[in-house]
Amino acid sequence: MNLSDFSFSTLGNPICDLSSFDCGRADINDFFRNDALNYQQELFGKTYLFTPRNDLNKVAAAFTVSNASIFTRLLPNSRQKKVGYEVHHSKGQVNYPAVLLGRLGVDKTFSRHALGSQIVEFVAQWFAGPDNKSGCRHLVVDAYNEDWLLNLYQRCGMKPIFSSEKQEREYRQIKDNGKALETRLLYRDLILLKRNSIR
Repeated sequence: MNLSDFSFSTLGNPICDLSSFDCGRADINDFFRNDALNYQQELFGKTYLFTPRNDLNKVAAAFTVSNASIFTRLLPNSRQKKVGYEVHHSKGQVNYPAVLLGRLGVDKTFSRHALGSQIVEFVAQWFAGPDNKSGCRHLVVDAYNEDWLLNLYQRCGMKPIFSSEKQEREYRQIKDNGKALETRLLYRDLILLKRNSIR
């Protein structure tokens, strides 16, 4: 099963029933059921849905994207070089435009079909392609800090922005409370979908 088997639409057009949507995470379910439409109306992000073609009221997967940036001047020097690795030196900037894949959920009914990975690739191709309405150099995710999920995103071509949680805490100004970070920032340079590496 792949994304071409589903209908693609914007949340609210048409209105789909998200009341039974269950991706296995209460906070993600709550966002899509109760907050996503208001979030969209307030222009904080836009939510898209994949629904089975034979049941357009059933949501198989949902994701929200919004504009973002990677502020390289705030990164450690080695991280600046890593994030800007594929940027021509003459085009070096203080920050790089990005799209944030802020929320992503696949209903448990459809969880064995790798729809999450397909959506990450779909978003990457979409924002690197001619249908994208703005410049967007990187895809960014703020993923739950769980090995299986971080590994999934890395298999999708995403890389950790920071080499350690200590570095990331300093960048995000999160105090060290002795616990692991809840989430980790990862990125993918979308230019590599359009050209070979310059290195």
